[in-house]
Amino acid sequence: MNNTLKLILKIIVSGFAFWWVVRQIDMVSVWERISSAQWWWILTALLTYVISQILSALRVNSLYKTVPLHLPTSENTKLYWLGMFYNFFLPGGVGGDGYKVYYLHKYYDSKVKNIISLLLCDRISGLAAICIYLLLFTSFFIEDLPLPYREYLFLFVPAIFLGFYIAVRFLNKKALPAQLRVMAYSLLIQGLQMATAMLIFIAIGGDIRTTDNYMFLFFLSSIASAIPISFGGIGLREMTFIIGSEYLLVDNDISVALSVLFYTTSLVSSIPGVVYAIRPSLINKGRHVPDNTNPI
Repeated sequence: MNNTLKLILKIIVSGFAFWWVVRQIDMVSVWERISSAQWWWILTALLTYVISQILSALRVNSLYKTVPLHLPTSENTKLYWLGMFYNFFLPGGVGGDGYKVYYLHKYYDSKVKNIISLLLCDRISGLAAICIYLLLFTSFFIEDLPLPYREYLFLFVPAIFLGFYIAVRFLNKKALPAQLRVMAYSLLIQGLQMATAMLIFIAIGGDIRTTDNYMFLFFLSSIASAIPISFGGIGLREMTFIIGSEYLLVDNDISVALSVLFYTTSLVSSIPGVVYAIRPSLINKGRHVPDNTNPI
């Protein structure tokens, strides 16, 4: 019943967000941007995004090792890719993190509480990195925001590191030795995702002189799309761009084209996970994982 209600909520939110966005833009112009995109740049963006996901798998594995939970890199990467696939294609049921908890508890005899706490630390580190980038952009690059003492907001960066330390200490003290490594991973991962967005921006003919404004809104939209009330952030990311355009004077059609292509890039990168959804035993050939563990 809970899963059904969540699914209905996501359908309603995604539907409303999509309807609202369509009313604000010229769909013909957006499609022209997408269809005329320079696909060499798009393919490069896809490669950059895939690299960021490989680093994401390494980041969460560095947390696993603190429990200790010694998951081989190849197995962890396959499990991570399966999780990506589930996050996109099972929005109302067993998500990627849910399957990771199931798998690690069943086949590594790790406590569910430990796994969940580490996955939360992983997610929080990504959010913290995004907040750091937002503060840096606000202080040094975005001059149009009507914020008092805007140029001094970067001074709050240490507070984010402290907040992450407190969160890790609260969730799982065993993960504290890995906190700096995890934050370094997160900053690099978010930097690569920003590079992905910039490559897409170039591909659709965006004005390079306005890149800073678009990348600022991209990070804001990343936070909005992470809220688990829609299908993979569909609509929420675009809404953020459009609302933000009122303050930063960015083009709505370019914003939506950028958002749609970024979502498509992340969706395409998750497709290899279908192999492990069909044959979970391929995650680790040395350990028998029966095919009937597939929660689809």
